[in-house]
Amino acid sequence: MKPRFRLLFFVFCSFPFLRVFSHVSEGIASTYAYADSTQTVVVWFKKQYLPDADSYVKQIAAFKGKKRSALRIEVVAALKAMSASSFARVEAKLKELESEGLVANVKQHWIINGFSCTLTPEGFKAIEALEEVATIFKKPKPRATRGKNMGPEYLATIPITDFDPKEVESYPWNIKNIRAPEVWNEFGITGKGVLNIVHDSGFKLDVPPLASNLFTNEGEIPGNGIDDDQNGYIDDYHGYHFDEASANINEPIIRRRTNIHGNLCAAMIVGTYATDSKQAIGIAPEAKWAPVLATSNIEEAIEWAIEQGADTYSMSFSQPNLGEYRTHWRKVIEQGSLCGIVFISGAGNFASGANYAPVPVQMRNPEDIPLAVLGVAGVGEDGQRPKFSSQGPVEWNTSYYKDGQVDKPDFTTINAKVPCIDPEGRLLNMASGNSLSGPHMAGIVSLMLAADPELLPWEIRDILLKTAKDIGTPGFDYQSGHGFVNAYDAVKEVLEE
Repeated sequence: MKPRFRLLFFVFCSFPFLRVFSHVSEGIASTYAYADSTQTVVVWFKKQYLPDADSYVKQIAAFKGKKRSALRIEVVAALKAMSASSFARVEAKLKELESEGLVANVKQHWIINGFSCTLTPEGFKAIEALEEVATIFKKPKPRATRGKNMGPEYLATIPITDFDPKEVESYPWNIKNIRAPEVWNEFGITGKGVLNIVHDSGFKLDVPPLASNLFTNEGEIPGNGIDDDQNGYIDDYHGYHFDEASANINEPIIRRRTNIHGNLCAAMIVGTYATDSKQAIGIAPEAKWAPVLATSNIEEAIEWAIEQGADTYSMSFSQPNLGEYRTHWRKVIEQGSLCGIVFISGAGNFASGANYAPVPVQMRNPEDIPLAVLGVAGVGEDGQRPKFSSQGPVEWNTSYYKDGQVDKPDFTTINAKVPCIDPEGRLLNMASGNSLSGPHMAGIVSLMLAADPELLPWEIRDILLKTAKDIGTPGFDYQSGHGFVNAYDAVKEVLEE
């Protein structure tokens, strides 16, 4: 069948670093120059839940034996208490700077102990002088939606899913190779109770394979222009566009083509049947999904995901040239992981062609984050790695994180010539790219969490390490990581443990 279009999916962004703070006693070097224009920044307070570069590993050990549901409550409460205490010490000063026109758009964060704002050069100096402030990073500019919307912002009614493993007539090769149907039929596990965040762009909510599994925030009345649940976001009923501060997550146009990148990824995780068929297309077809867009407001997106009860967070994008800003992303995601979120990212498509990048920067942010992000490469139907698939190792040598060389990717799923949905939900596209390897992993993790909702992110990683099949050189390798992951072996191990 001839595809309508073929994509190698990945978003390219460049997030420059503005400055590293001058308090050398806190362990970060002073290397900066003041900007000469208004900037948007994120500010860290000195006190952080994970205070040191190795705190994540230590905290994992300290949390041994905890249940994920209880740990989420515990960590979120601690993060919010720390944020409230630190912010209270600077709130009056920030209001004073706002009244003077030096600072604007202040947003308090709790997933990292700090805040974001826009500021003038004079405001920059004033923020830097605050005793509580440790680090200041420049944030990227938000991405603006282009073109007309493809579909409604809200679904008036959510269709009742009609997925039944016994009624499945067929499924594409990737679903077979990942062994999802065996999980459905032998264990009766299809992803119920699991919520997947799809951080992406190119969403169309009303396509049949995705509509019945679309998340709804029951605290919101859609379309009334009121923040009903008082969480700071108006009409965040299905998801949210954090860069535009809007509930409209449709973003249909990219490079003059229809952009359904987010839909392709979501369908791979939770899709039910391709439109007008009984062809199963998702790995966890009774799990839920919620779309988010956030180029410059990752803190808000992850906070929102945690408070909506999200279980996995799929990121099919890759960000080069972050410099020291990688530190911010890593700390935010480490603390999000301690709240029970499993973060997953494709390995990138930069090993060949016009987008080639050398090792150790073939794998970029967020897939280069150690332990807290599952960085996933892929193979085709023949079991071979495509030339484009990014390789490790990666290098961590920021002023804060000094791991040196880090083994990546972590695992392998599927990434080449994969049947994907078109804008109407029919299985008429063929796509390649590690944007697809991450969603395959998110689907597998969804089935694991449906089997045991209390599994912690690092416990899931341990099970994947135990069940992954070596497909490269013996042991870990920089092309396939610890091996190929399939849903059946992973879920079976969860049930046996």
